[in-house]
Amino acid sequence: MSELGAISQYALAVQQMQMSLIKNQVEMQQQAVEILLGGTDDRSVAPSPTTGVNVDKTI
Repeated sequence: MSELGAISQYALAVQQMQMSLIKNQVEMQQQAVEILLGGTDDRSVAPSPTTGVNVDKTI
């Protein structure tokens, strides 16, 4: 029975990681849409402690 508990815990951890990745992707997509549709000339992104670095996007 302890094997089932361990497998369940592992499956839960994997599912939580997947949900976190999906949430991060959605947030990045929302930010990209806001930047592109914002109508301002300022196309910079605020620095994030958890996601990459800023990239200069000249269109």
